Amino acid sequence: MLKTNTTDRIYRLQIFDNLIVDEKYGMPIVKKYNGEQPIKLQAFNKAVTQKQYENTVHFYLNDKEFLRILTYPQKYLEILKHFKSVISPDFSQYIDMPSPMRFYHSFLNKAFAAYWSNNGINVIPNVTWSTPDSYDYSFTGIEKNGTIAINCTGVKKSDYSKYLWLKGYNEAIRRLEPTHIIRYGEKMPEENEEISTYFENENYKKLKDGRKR
Repeated sequence: MLKTNTTDRIYRLQIFDNLIVDEKYGMPIVKKYNGEQPIKLQAFNKAVTQKQYENTVHFYLNDKEFLRILTYPQKYLEILKHFKSVISPDFSQYIDMPSPMRFYHSFLNKAFAAYWSNNGINVIPNVTWSTPDSYDYSFTGIEKNGTIAINCTGVKKSDYSKYLWLKGYNEAIRRLEPTHIIRYGEKMPEENEEISTYFENENYKKLKDGRKR
């Protein structure tokens, strides 16, 4: 059956056709970032309307808040070019997702990072994972010895989530040997604070500020 134009835009994404990929998984190669460190982060859904270009854009949101980059990748490429830097997307890798879906989301995170970087955007690689069986493909393609970004939103909901986060965090550090980590969310026990800069989750901050009033 022939694909519709919409389906073709979302699932084929010709913009990724010429990316350099690794031989084992076909994961796009994401260049390391050693540029200026972010001063303020701004969520994608607000950044595209408020356009405070001195900020660094992040995608630590519900996936539905940024799915439009799949449908209109070139439109948002032109918008994101204006910002100081961009943390690459954070398509979710929930532990209860089917493994192929987690793999596909890992691919998308790296593919957009590589596509944007190749088109002149200063991209900080977002590093994400799920269970230990995801480590190999999750960390493959990201160059070592640069600044990376890691999110921990929702991790403290259970001991198991915290265990998986720290296990994956340590594996990411071992494999990628980052020089600096942009950390979104609360500090977690046993992480490397010496090489980390912390940014508070804006939504949690609003909730806490509201409770204080």
